[in-house]
Amino acid sequence: MNKLKEIVILGAGYAGVTAAKTLHKKLCKDPTVRVRLISQSPFHVLLTQLHEVAGNRIRPSDVQISLKDVFEGTKIEVVEDQIKSIDFEKQILKGSNGQYNYDYLIIGTGSEPTYYGIPGMKEHSLTLWSLEDAKKIKAHIRSMFIAASQEVDPKKREAMLTFVVGGGGFTGIEMIGELAEWVRDLCQIYNVDRDDVRLIVVEALPNILPVLKKKGLVDRAIEYLTNTLNVEIKTNSPICEVHPEHIVLENETIPTRTLIWTGGVKANNFVKNLGLPLNKRDRIEVNEYCQTCYENVYAVGDNSFFIDEKGMVLPALVEAAMQTAKTAAKNIVADLKGQEKKPLKPKLHGVMVSIGGNYAVADIMGIPMWGFVAMMMKHLVDMHYLWEVNGFKLVWEYIAHEFSEIKGGIGVLVRHMSKKINAFWLILLRIIIGLRFLTEGIHKIQDGWFGEWEKLASGASSVLWGEGTPQWYVSLMKTFVVPHQIFLQKVIVITEIGLGLLLIFGLFTVLAALGTMAMSASFIMAAWGGPIWDPLMLFVGSFALLGGAGRAFGLDYYVLPWLFSLSKKPVSYPKHITFEQ
Repeated sequence: MNKLKEIVILGAGYAGVTAAKTLHKKLCKDPTVRVRLISQSPFHVLLTQLHEVAGNRIRPSDVQISLKDVFEGTKIEVVEDQIKSIDFEKQILKGSNGQYNYDYLIIGTGSEPTYYGIPGMKEHSLTLWSLEDAKKIKAHIRSMFIAASQEVDPKKREAMLTFVVGGGGFTGIEMIGELAEWVRDLCQIYNVDRDDVRLIVVEALPNILPVLKKKGLVDRAIEYLTNTLNVEIKTNSPICEVHPEHIVLENETIPTRTLIWTGGVKANNFVKNLGLPLNKRDRIEVNEYCQTCYENVYAVGDNSFFIDEKGMVLPALVEAAMQTAKTAAKNIVADLKGQEKKPLKPKLHGVMVSIGGNYAVADIMGIPMWGFVAMMMKHLVDMHYLWEVNGFKLVWEYIAHEFSEIKGGIGVLVRHMSKKINAFWLILLRIIIGLRFLTEGIHKIQDGWFGEWEKLASGASSVLWGEGTPQWYVSLMKTFVVPHQIFLQKVIVITEIGLGLLLIFGLFTVLAALGTMAMSASFIMAAWGGPIWDPLMLFVGSFALLGGAGRAFGLDYYVLPWLFSLSKKPVSYPKHITFEQ
């Protein structure tokens, strides 16, 4: 009898789901291995979007992804249970509903807030580290406006309408950005003067967003927060005490009934009590293969403490969590197959911070971005992750709740978009834009873009940028496009023709519209300072097509329901193989 090899993944966060997807991909045809994903919840929660729930921009259900849907028909067995302890010597996990043996274990249970021993912080602050936290913040903020609209005591009313976010990192800035935009609506609903509302970020360090190394980006974030959103920023201001109706800083006291604490995280208490070697933030020390002191036990994501070859600590970011998870999963597969393990070589591509629904700052591979460009880049990164998790279905749902069904503080253009609007009137616009891109591609072929080398080179370099093009865009072109401009020029022609045909026939219209938006945006950048109306109109028109323009007289009407109905093939084992349980 063949003994069944047991791999257990503990936790269904970004790292846990990534590890499970990687193991399924590598072992889907291996009948001698069973992979279990154990989670306390039946959902994978998109923690990076919790601030949007807290700020009333999207619904709680929009950040929940069913683990059953993600892993249906795959090799991964999803188990809902709470693990109480782990016996590393006997290789057994003990849970509320049973015990689970393992040959290999991946620990990815995530982190929780740390309060640094600040008096009253744990008792009197709100945190943003779970979906329940986000819903609690949302309800509390609304209750403060309701109470303030009825309060006659000016001091009590001041405390009700003063909202403080403790911590100027990613989570804190994204939270205050969402809150600032939602406050505009709340003021109208409850007849509160916006000038009576104070929004404050309190940061102990000399500056906010310390992970952003490009100082210009931090300055732009501060400018947008203070000038556009009317947010006060207090740096070099550690919180000393927290009370129900005020907080105490080093040099002042702020009356407030609301403190949202985002000032720090640590590995959760479950990890702390496992008896494994930890660092000062209770993260498990791992080697270059993401192994703990037990060779068959791996720690990933926020649970792992990894120092690279340059002595840099791997930060607690989603991209880092996914890279540790892939490394651990691949090394388990290598061990099963008797192959050499490969060390983790972190390669972080950048960081992005949204400040409400209309603005963002980003540092992508050393290239600074801000405003609309950074915001779209963040959406693309989010959609890329969702595509990896469960394909087209999740991407479609993301587009729906981010661009069609959202509420709260969002842009005027987005407010008037709704997937409930009849798509019939968009048919003509869709075909016109499709014809425009199709004919552009054909004209380029006629002009010799697929011709001789010399003609290609002379035509390529003249359209990449102009005198008024932003310097960051010029740097981007010189770094990534110019060295490969001949090849990329041909790609542009093929892409224009392909996007044009997709729009004309109404097939994958949303993805095609995103493609035409991206190309139009590059044309706008190239023509900046000159005539940009033509590409700008193409961009705006393509944006309108996101409302479901392919569902009327388009192939999407038939293809999308068929795609959604497709079921994944179940994992089947040869009948002649039996397992020893």
